[in-house]
Amino acid sequence: MKHYNKISLSIAALVFTTSAQAVTLDIRHEYKHHAKQHATRVKVSDSIDNFYYGLESKFASEKREDGSQPAMGNLERGDSEIDWGFKFKLDDNWYIQPGMPIAFGDGKYTIKPQLRIGYKASSIPLTTALRYRREYANYSEDFNDDYEQNKITFTMSYNHGKNKYWLEANYYRNEDKDIYNNTRENYDYILSAGRRMGSWFPYMELADVSSSSSSDTRQLKTRVGLKYYY
Repeated sequence: MKHYNKISLSIAALVFTTSAQAVTLDIRHEYKHHAKQHATRVKVSDSIDNFYYGLESKFASEKREDGSQPAMGNLERGDSEIDWGFKFKLDDNWYIQPGMPIAFGDGKYTIKPQLRIGYKASSIPLTTALRYRREYANYSEDFNDDYEQNKITFTMSYNHGKNKYWLEANYYRNEDKDIYNNTRENYDYILSAGRRMGSWFPYMELADVSSSSSSDTRQLKTRVGLKYYY
């Protein structure tokens, strides 16, 4: 019960922190098919003029001895993140968006300065963006080493009526440790689709992600989510 109370308080804090504004509530559940791990994320976000901000909290069941996690069980809160930054329109098509997400976990915090450059086409409902992020992870325990990591993200989205389709590709380069197949480089791809239905936006994502830092094993990660626009 203690774990559930922590999760409930985290979600309530996210919602009521921004309840006075017009916000987007995003609830997403994911499953990693090879590792057999479930996880859930709750996020609220909003923007005021060119300033944007978001708050998110993650939670999952305790891991079994083999590393797998049930969908629902002895739930524990995971990382929380504050995402904020500014979006500046350069003209009718181009924009830049600097930001500084900060994530907090159990004995760890990560600072993520980033810069996104985006382009929105005039003739078709197509939007693309390229983002560079530098991550600085700091641990309070001595048995975990701090690290720095580079992340480049390309996104492309297309709207067709009430439907939306988008692609995301990520490249990672860690400066201090191996993250995939005994190398310091990694990548993943995400294909997504959703449909706007009034204030609701259900969506689904399929991702190709790595399974281990010491092998080339890949796995499917499935996500289902629901956004609500206040």
